[in-house]
Amino acid sequence: MAEPVQEAIHAMEAYAGAEKGYRRAHSRGLVFHATFTPSPDARGLTTAEHFQGPPIRTLVRLSNAAGSPHAADRVSPTRGRVLGLAVRFTLPSGGFATWAAANIPVFLARTPQEFIQLTTAQRPEGEKRKPNPLRLLGYLATHLNALRGFKGVAQLKPTPSFAHERFNGIHAYHLVDAHGQRRTFRYSWVPLASPTSLSEAEATQRPEQYLLDEIRQRVSRERVAWELEFQLAQPGDPTHDATRAWPEDRPRVTVGRLVLERPYEDQRESELFVFDPTGVVPGIELSDDPILRFRAQVYRESHHRRSQETKPEPKPTDLGQ
Repeated sequence: MAEPVQEAIHAMEAYAGAEKGYRRAHSRGLVFHATFTPSPDARGLTTAEHFQGPPIRTLVRLSNAAGSPHAADRVSPTRGRVLGLAVRFTLPSGGFATWAAANIPVFLARTPQEFIQLTTAQRPEGEKRKPNPLRLLGYLATHLNALRGFKGVAQLKPTPSFAHERFNGIHAYHLVDAHGQRRTFRYSWVPLASPTSLSEAEATQRPEQYLLDEIRQRVSRERVAWELEFQLAQPGDPTHDATRAWPEDRPRVTVGRLVLERPYEDQRESELFVFDPTGVVPGIELSDDPILRFRAQVYRESHHRRSQETKPEPKPTDLGQ
């Protein structure tokens, strides 16, 4: 394993703790069976087989981004938590395509080294196990680009449900059509449910961990869905910097719909699934974003570690069996 990957995993474990048998980030999550149906517009943009017409069987993992399965689903009654939506498309030809998205507009680091430095700067210390604010401020003073990501995180409000959240792929990719034409894009999962948040009073009344039970119950009684939206780049839009959003006036096209169906039967087994954001197939290509490729290496190492570990018992009851 490359040294930067080791450094990143160690920094993540120092920041959030290392719960044996769990992912090093997004430890709290549930996997659902789902169906993805591409739109007619998708076929003209890419030759990727999961965008060519018929509905695709899919697995979706909804998660709390914290590194502990015991983490609260909100930071406070007025501040929400970073959440994730990861997808594994079952391809008609066999195999899978995978993506991972979060409910923040941009990432907090441009490069693997910045990610390691930022995560290290936030590690808790002392008897109260709190980050040293001076160390974090020192990092931000020399990495002003990270402020965009911190602003996005700070603006999160407690949500009543995953179903109301918009999830962004953050990184740039390239579409390749049947004529070999390449178009650069970023993607988002846009909820069919109207975006909303909890008031401080409403959030206070919720238990610390409620989102997994809520989405499980919601799926059993109503349709929960997101539309997949591509934002198409214009010349000069950065593809290598995940901390920078593209202008809002860039064209957007809806290319499909994702509908949750039911919880996956074996949640313990699903913990071994890897939702790699670089898991693309012909018709979609990776950009030059160094964080995108680095995440794939970190995900693989996280999978290797947890697959060799035994989870402590009892585990949180809302994580299923």
